[in-house]
Amino acid sequence: MDVRRGLLALIAASAAIALPACGDAVDTETTADPSDAGTTGDAPGDSADGATTSAGASATGATTTSASETSETSGTSEGMEDTFGPGPWDHGYPIPHEDQVPGDPEAGYEALLTRGYVSCGVPYAMFQLAKGLLGPYADGPALPGREGKNALVPFNWTVHSETKSGAEVAALNCLTCHAGYVNGELMVGAGRADGDFTADMGALVGAIPIPDLPILGLSELAAMQSRYEALGPYTQMHTIGSNPADMIAVVLAAHRDPVTLNWSDEPLEPIAAEPIPIDTPPWWRSSKKSSLFHNGMARGDKRGTMMFASSLCTDSVAEAELIMSYFNDVNAYIQSIEPPPYPFTIDAALADEGELLFIDSCAGCHGTYADDPADDWYPNLIIPTEIIGTDPSLADYGVDDVAHMVDWYNSSFYGAYTRLEPGDPVAGYTAPPLDGVWATAPFFHNGSVPTIEGVLNSAARPPYWKRVDYDSSNLDQDALGWPYVETPYGQQDAPEDEKIHVFDTTLHGHKNAGHPFGDALSPGERRAVIEYLKTL
Repeated sequence: MDVRRGLLALIAASAAIALPACGDAVDTETTADPSDAGTTGDAPGDSADGATTSAGASATGATTTSASETSETSGTSEGMEDTFGPGPWDHGYPIPHEDQVPGDPEAGYEALLTRGYVSCGVPYAMFQLAKGLLGPYADGPALPGREGKNALVPFNWTVHSETKSGAEVAALNCLTCHAGYVNGELMVGAGRADGDFTADMGALVGAIPIPDLPILGLSELAAMQSRYEALGPYTQMHTIGSNPADMIAVVLAAHRDPVTLNWSDEPLEPIAAEPIPIDTPPWWRSSKKSSLFHNGMARGDKRGTMMFASSLCTDSVAEAELIMSYFNDVNAYIQSIEPPPYPFTIDAALADEGELLFIDSCAGCHGTYADDPADDWYPNLIIPTEIIGTDPSLADYGVDDVAHMVDWYNSSFYGAYTRLEPGDPVAGYTAPPLDGVWATAPFFHNGSVPTIEGVLNSAARPPYWKRVDYDSSNLDQDALGWPYVETPYGQQDAPEDEKIHVFDTTLHGHKNAGHPFGDALSPGERRAVIEYLKTL
């Protein structure tokens, strides 16, 4: 847009004038995602079956000075924060970039879908019968483009023989959380907003019988059952779409020796019990972000926490080293993913108005966006909880409830690659880049707000709500998010068959308060900002 080009040129010129007073130039390569508990395109092609896959390439850090005191940010236009007026960004702390180990994105995509980084599972000879017992964990379609037996299993399962016994198994993969539907198409790298973690996975996996027959791979099934028996009580969520990623990590750590990675059926560390809902962020943010997880706690080489998220049966350092040997490729693939363009009509004139408002009211935290993505600027700020005002449970959890598990992680094999630094320098949340934001409902770190309209107008947020349906092509184009119904009841009073669909913001970790920064906008201004966000 002409307005965008002109305004960005003006801002860049102002930044260049301010640069000598701002400090050293910053590396322009950037990274990761604050709430990803998991792993991993420049799309090589869209399948005729409505599935989009991806492949392409690039990059990752903490500081103790606020944005008003430093210009160290990610992007190509250093010092740009000096061009903004007062705002919440003045209280933010930039997380500095750290280089990533180079890799091959195409090899990473192949590894993501074919390698045995989850080395336990269901013997393939039993899988087609057993998957009927696994409920929502095995009811998805196949991913077009896969070959051989992997073309016959749901997209979030991988058939491989990289097991301790050499048996061929079907194992869950990263797409359980990191592939979702965007406007009716299955896209690798989209957050899985309709993932159903409301069932007890331990009970589902435990229901698979182990026959008294000489079937190779029964030991891998027994291992899978023991892990999910441990996870089950701590990872059952209230609502479809809420992800238990952080609790999965905590439980897996609590059952392992940090030095040897040996598994113990009994926990070796105490487990803080109540799961906090996570909204799975899209992987396409990763190329800009310098950290992983909503609280920005994962710093450095991102492979450590990516691998740990899928370490269900990684029971030795030797096995972890083997997986690490190709996870630089997986990370490179994740860095290469690009956001999907908005598929509907955009009011260009209204979007131009919204761009001016966005730069004035939002860009200091969320960055600026150019016609050429190489000219984007993103500050990588972590905003203290007392400033952002959103539910503090997740940010506090890493600092208080599971501080001992952070120590466990940092002393383990994985901590030698990725550091966990919750609360450094403050407990808070990272302000994400907004590329492809139209496709990322629900919003906030806990998924408590169904539309951008609600993000920009705190009075419009319902205390109890449910989606009208789970059709990703059914987008509220005006409010930019999911069509929803406000319910008169929360979890306690909801009909039994409706509970899993109701998001109750009165529950622990589910609050929808905070981020009041759009409240001062008029309805017309808010509408203009929303229209502009469709262009990102």
